[in-house]
Amino acid sequence: MKKVILSVVAVLAFAFTNAQETKETVKLGVKAGANYDWLSTGAASVYDLRPEVGYHAGLVAEFKFCDAFSIQPEALYSFSKYSFDGNGNTSGNEIEISEIAVPVIAKFYLVKGLSLELGPQASVIVKTKLTGEDAEANFRKYNIAAATGLAYDFNMGAFIQARYTYNFLDLQHGANGNNRFGIQASVGYKF
Repeated sequence: MKKVILSVVAVLAFAFTNAQETKETVKLGVKAGANYDWLSTGAASVYDLRPEVGYHAGLVAEFKFCDAFSIQPEALYSFSKYSFDGNGNTSGNEIEISEIAVPVIAKFYLVKGLSLELGPQASVIVKTKLTGEDAEANFRKYNIAAATGLAYDFNMGAFIQARYTYNFLDLQHGANGNNRFGIQASVGYKF
C-alpha cells in the first residue's frame, strides 16, 4: 500500500513540476454558443423530428500540464428544442430540454493554439417540457455522453470551439426511447 501511495505522489509531483514550467497553468473563463441536436426515436422516423437551434453558456477552467496537453472541465447550461411536424406527422408535439452539463475535456494541442478535444460529459436534466397531443412521457433525469471536437485559442485569451456530442442513454425510459446527438459551436474568453 505504501508503494502505491508513493507512486501516486511521485506522479502528481512530476505533473505539478511540469505544469510549473509553463507560463500559465490554470486559466478560468466563460463561453457561450449554439447547439443543434438531433433526436433519434425508436417508434417514429427521425425525419418526423425537426430540431431547432438551441443555446448553451457556462464556465470553463483549463489546467495545462505541458505545452501539448491540458484538461478542461466545464459547467454549462444547455437548452434544446424539437418539433414533431414532418413526414406526415401532424401531432404538433414539441420537446424542450434544459440541462446542466459537465464535460471534462482532454485537450491535445496539435500546433500552437489548435487543439483536439475528447472527453466524457455528464448531465442532469433540470427541466423537460412536452406539449401537444399525447403529451405524456417518462423522461430520464440524467445522461452520460462523449464529446469530441476542435478548438482554437487566440493569444489574447479568446477561443472558438466546435464539438460533436453523443449521448449514451435514452432521453425517455421504455422501448420507444430517444437518443440525442448533435453539434455545438462556441466562443469564449479565458482570463
